[in-house]
Amino acid sequence: MATFSLSISEAISTGWEYAKRYGLLVAVIYLIVGVVSGGAQNFFGSLAGSDSLNLMSEAIARGDYESIGKYAQEYNSSAFVQLGSIVSIIITIIVSVGLYNLALGLMSGRYASVEFEAFKVPLAVYLKFFVVELLVGILAFISGMCCIIPAFFVVPRIMFSGIYLIDHPDAGIMESIKASWNMTRGNTLSLIGMFFAFFGIIFLGVLCCCIGVYFAEAILLFSAIAAYNQLKGNLI
Repeated sequence: MATFSLSISEAISTGWEYAKRYGLLVAVIYLIVGVVSGGAQNFFGSLAGSDSLNLMSEAIARGDYESIGKYAQEYNSSAFVQLGSIVSIIITIIVSVGLYNLALGLMSGRYASVEFEAFKVPLAVYLKFFVVELLVGILAFISGMCCIIPAFFVVPRIMFSGIYLIDHPDAGIMESIKASWNMTRGNTLSLIGMFFAFFGIIFLGVLCCCIGVYFAEAILLFSAIAAYNQLKGNLI
């Protein structure tokens, strides 16, 4: 039986308080990363050549849907396009690990400000984080294939796997997933509610245009860590 329960309002309130202090700098990091990641994909995409894109455009113009799929597949299978995707994934992993570590450090008092020291974690942590997130994605996909209800009840239970790993760098991959599963026991409905609240925050960010989206991401970052801190006591 879980001892600690999730308070959505408290988690979001805490996330907002930290976002007011540190969110602008975090939002700028998200913005820069988005530009760099998108730029990398566009750059490698341009190296793949424009022939497939031109042929695809011509197929779209004449409504030849079979050819559209064929040329799109040829373009996406290009080595340069694949390399661009890999670079984008690497950037996303580095930023995710660093910002999670930063948020954990700010809330625990380990950091007093936004410090790039948070990105200096062992390479093994980055590699394990990638595998954990990959497994979480696979589990989410499998549960989704089992209809929507299983997905709703599985995804929230494993959402803290990567955060737990960063908070416990020596933890194993399956240990991190198991820890998330155990700490969220009895809180599934609250976590589903938090997902909807997060969607609402992102929607408001979109309405605020450009930087609003990135600031909304900062709020979600701190709110997710606040929720994690509420529930991690269930592992004791």
